[in-house]
Amino acid sequence: MAPSVLEVPSGAHEFVPIPVQREAAAMAERTGAEPFIEHKSTSVIHVSHTNGRLRVEVAFRRGSRGWQQSGGRLLKDGKPQECMDVWARYNELAESLPPTADGPAQLPVLPPLGEDEFPTEIQHSLALLRQRLCGRSDVAVHVGQDDKGRYILVMASPNATVHMVFETQRRHGRKGAKPAGTDPIRVVTADGRDLTDEANGKLKKALSQLLAAPPGSGGGADAGGAQEAQAGGPSSRKGTVLRL
Repeated sequence: MAPSVLEVPSGAHEFVPIPVQREAAAMAERTGAEPFIEHKSTSVIHVSHTNGRLRVEVAFRRGSRGWQQSGGRLLKDGKPQECMDVWARYNELAESLPPTADGPAQLPVLPPLGEDEFPTEIQHSLALLRQRLCGRSDVAVHVGQDDKGRYILVMASPNATVHMVFETQRRHGRKGAKPAGTDPIRVVTADGRDLTDEANGKLKKALSQLLAAPPGSGGGADAGGAQEAQAGGPSSRKGTVLRL
């Protein structure tokens, strides 16, 4: 946990501007931990929160209008993450990310919903996916819902689990669904490797992990045939349509 300390490199910058204080208070309320406030220079202050492998940084700069926020970013294992909403992405990663990079990753277990409980877009995607999998008995498919109210199309095999994430929306007065804006496809292998970044939002890559032969099985012809059947229609990681 990050210490509740104001780091002052030269000992001359004790003052913490009101906008920085407000951001620090909001960050503490959101995370339950006191943030770290660091004076980078006489005109730059950073407010940050560290939680295991995740770190949120918000920068403030002093200009002609006083102190104003100039940017924010999320880092995982020290690497900046591309995301539209820093805190939404932070919450997603905090739920599934193991404490250390060497630890096994896992996706949340979501109980299945009744098929009359989700929008037409989900029903259509589910039907196409089942058709594409050709009734494989080693792959279980269902639709669940996470704690944010998003619909999750869950695919699980002995080799991996894949989550296709859909956000709800209202169109023409009815409830609909669309692929999530960030990481619409998440992939974790049976041995705990998070391959979401490698899949890059592409269903073809996710299915290659789902349908690959489990370690030690020798990779029979059935697995190879299934991978051939998945060709075509990859999705965009930040697109609005997932073609199955």
